[in-house]
Amino acid sequence: MCEKRLCLAGEDSLQMLRFARRSEGLILAPAEKSVLRDCDDAVDAQTLVRALPSEIFVPSRQQPVCLRFDDDASRSQSAFVRAVSGLAHLPDSAYLEVLTVSGDPLVTRGGDVTHVLVESAGMSLVSAADVMRGVERRGLLSKEACIIRLLGFAMELVGLYARDPLEPRAGEVAHDIEPIASVRDLEGFLENASRVRGLERARLVASYANDGSNSTMETLWYAAFCLPPRLGGSHLARPLQNVPLDWPDEVAAVVGHGTMRPDFYWPGYETACEHQGGDHADEGALVEDSGRARDYELCHIHYLPLTKKDARKEESMRAVLAQLFSIIEPYENAAFPRKARRILNDPEVRAARRVLIGQLMPPIVRSAA
Repeated sequence: MCEKRLCLAGEDSLQMLRFARRSEGLILAPAEKSVLRDCDDAVDAQTLVRALPSEIFVPSRQQPVCLRFDDDASRSQSAFVRAVSGLAHLPDSAYLEVLTVSGDPLVTRGGDVTHVLVESAGMSLVSAADVMRGVERRGLLSKEACIIRLLGFAMELVGLYARDPLEPRAGEVAHDIEPIASVRDLEGFLENASRVRGLERARLVASYANDGSNSTMETLWYAAFCLPPRLGGSHLARPLQNVPLDWPDEVAAVVGHGTMRPDFYWPGYETACEHQGGDHADEGALVEDSGRARDYELCHIHYLPLTKKDARKEESMRAVLAQLFSIIEPYENAAFPRKARRILNDPEVRAARRVLIGQLMPPIVRSAA
């Protein structure tokens, strides 16, 4: 029996990671040490074609697949492979294995097995940080814009959504899927990792991230709420995202919804925000929105709905933030009004907020009429 491994790296790893997260027939699990360290890493074109989904990969000399090997001496010389080294220096938690829903490797053929491995959430963030470092050095984006974009990626990794593998910016986003890591997992990996480029930037970005985002728009609003002002945020306490609320016993019999899972909930502010992503102009949607608002009111929870229009321009986002600040001000200390005025009115903060919107607003929303 021959047991091979393919350790995808960089953009090819990310495409496979997103494909696996969105596929009902695939799961992701921590790579076993014996697979990561002991399996044969020799590769040829036939192995690549059999192991990798044709929807994503067409291995050829023109489109080589990026694979990571233990060191320079073990790098593949195949024309169908773009080889990078350094696997030997990475922790075992740097990789996940893509498996079938029954828990089997992707390829089991005639007694031969091929394991397909992708970078874990922490390693994916490090790889992305290294790429963005090059973007910043070439002057294509500012340091702040790179950090904001990396935060958007980190929120996807620890969130409940996955972008399209081939069209991540404009393609359809899959929602309500299992996260592959938590912020604590990210921070744990980054604390233990060493000798990889992009590590310090990845650590900074992970410190800003939050669990539970279920869409790119929720990630945009989280950034506007919680990033530091120099990055366009408001530096508020981190909310719970998409965590079911427990109704108080005294209202459980009268609320219209058996459970509520607000996009954002601040227990300390007794405030919830929800992004209304669908068409809320029809009567049924308006009835649902009204019912949710009543349920929040019954539970003495302040409720602030968010719409696409609210996020398209800095001015409209600023107006929503002003409403939110007025709601939470009674829960804050005496210095909060001064902080709120600065966040709303300081020209540098407003300019940073425009950068934030530019980096995180989905193109399909930005261009909508």
